[in-house]
Amino acid sequence: MRRLFNSNLIVALLGSGILAALIGWALFIDIEEVKVEAPPVEQPASVSRRVDILGRRGGYQRWRLIAEQVDSATGQQVFEQGAHGYFYGEPAPQRQGEPDPFFDSSEQMTWRANQARYNATADELHLQEDVRVQSDDGSLLLTSALKVTPEERIEVPAEFTLKGQEMVLHGRSGSFNFQFALLSAQQGKLIVLPPDSPAATQIAMADPASAPQWLASAAADPGSTTITADQITYDRTNQVAQGEGNLLIQESGIEIRAPQGTYLRQQAQSILSGGVVLQELASDGDRDPLLADLALAQASPNPESTQDQQDQEVTIIADRLTYDRNTQIAQGEGNLEIQQGETLIESAQGTYRRRESQSILTGGVTLREPGRVLTSARLEGNHRDKIFFFEEDVLYQQMAAATPTPEGGSLTNELRQAETEVRAARLVYNSRTETSEFSDAVEFIQRGRKARAMQATITPEMVELSGDVLIEQIEGDWLAQRLQNPETQADVDQPTVIYADRVEIDQASSDARFFGNVVIVQANRAIEGDRADYFDQEQIFKITAERDPVVLCDRGDMNPIPRGSTEALPGRNALDQMCRGANRLSGKWVTLDMDRDEYTVEGDEAQQGMFQFRITDSL
Repeated sequence: MRRLFNSNLIVALLGSGILAALIGWALFIDIEEVKVEAPPVEQPASVSRRVDILGRRGGYQRWRLIAEQVDSATGQQVFEQGAHGYFYGEPAPQRQGEPDPFFDSSEQMTWRANQARYNATADELHLQEDVRVQSDDGSLLLTSALKVTPEERIEVPAEFTLKGQEMVLHGRSGSFNFQFALLSAQQGKLIVLPPDSPAATQIAMADPASAPQWLASAAADPGSTTITADQITYDRTNQVAQGEGNLLIQESGIEIRAPQGTYLRQQAQSILSGGVVLQELASDGDRDPLLADLALAQASPNPESTQDQQDQEVTIIADRLTYDRNTQIAQGEGNLEIQQGETLIESAQGTYRRRESQSILTGGVTLREPGRVLTSARLEGNHRDKIFFFEEDVLYQQMAAATPTPEGGSLTNELRQAETEVRAARLVYNSRTETSEFSDAVEFIQRGRKARAMQATITPEMVELSGDVLIEQIEGDWLAQRLQNPETQADVDQPTVIYADRVEIDQASSDARFFGNVVIVQANRAIEGDRADYFDQEQIFKITAERDPVVLCDRGDMNPIPRGSTEALPGRNALDQMCRGANRLSGKWVTLDMDRDEYTVEGDEAQQGMFQFRITDSL
């Protein structure tokens, strides 16, 4: 018993000693800690296997991605080695017999990219680097970045070029639906080519890598239409392009600027608003010389343009403008202006026919040129020859060329120094020759004088009045000299009237010729002849007889007639009224020397006296 006890005690003591030794070792010796870290997220494990992902929207297949290698990431699948696949769209409505300009076979379009990424969390497919989308009809989209969104849109955040049948669309960015039926481009350019265009064939066969050459080739086609704007939207179904911001439309030499507008491809019409500018250039020799080209109005003149070319250029400005490519007719409304050289025409509305270079303007028309203003209710213009036909309430205003001289002068010089108005029912104005032909109820009004006739023609060389011509002094002394005797001056200050069938006035020499039934009536004296000639340099007025003798009538101071008693009377009746009871002189001709204040009657007898008439040069 005592032996067993001693053995157990020894074992217990031995165990206690070992335990104490282990505790001491743990207290005085360090133990190394080993950690195992998870692999970093940015270094996903690559899986070399074929990947085929199908994207669906609203129960429809929208896209498919095929790749040979995928890199897994949190919520994403990355395809660094590139990918390819398909876009699926529903067939877009199509007009009978009219092919779609882009992606005619839109049910399935192939794509490829050097890189791709599918974000499962956002449900977005990203394509990058050398992205191409194409279809069997030859349509091809080239860009460096493309994104498919859950909203069933294809967003292109980078510069892109899209070519199709007879169309090229370029932009800094854009977006499309899966049918490529609604296209939008920022800072866009849309080029529309005519059917069977050689440029369209060249573009269809061109290398996909030569996108800049596509644009240049398409724009150079003489039958193309180029549309540029801050934003372009094209509706493939209705074949309508809309431009917003800095819109520019160019076609067949025509360039039109506007803040906004619409291009109807099927009708080949442009409808623009917000202030439109259109300019026509002189033909360049490559086109029919009878046709004029339309081109953009420049902010400053082209120094290489000749004066003749500038005179041919036509600029059209309007609040709203419609241009039809097929008929080559432009229609403008609201603050319409047509500029051609130094000629400016303003109207409420009008039409310009490009083939004929003709305009028809209504609603009140004003033509402005240096030194003159012409107005009427309606105008028809021949812009090739710059001949304009005005009708209804015609008013021609010639601005004063200089300050009138205080001592007077010849009639021509006075008229050149004064403002002139001519009213008529109709006017044909040739801007290049500065010829004006007035007809029907013609009336001249100019500082103290007026004239009436049935027709009148004004050229730089000649003024011609015809048809019951009446020239009347309203006030002043242009037909009568200033006299020293106040009582005699009071007589000649009375209104003076000249009647004739026709009057010619030479603009250069200031000489005047009066033909047929010439009658001059002033105060209490009158004269009649078949013809009268006035020579401005010599200050001589000759009245001659071709049938009946020249007649001079002088009532004198003792036998006056009431002032105004001859007003509104025809020439012969006014003469009869003045000559009734008056002294008469007759002869073959009468010469009035206004410088010497005397007259000479030749024929049966000659007499001298103070018969005061001063007939001077031109209107």
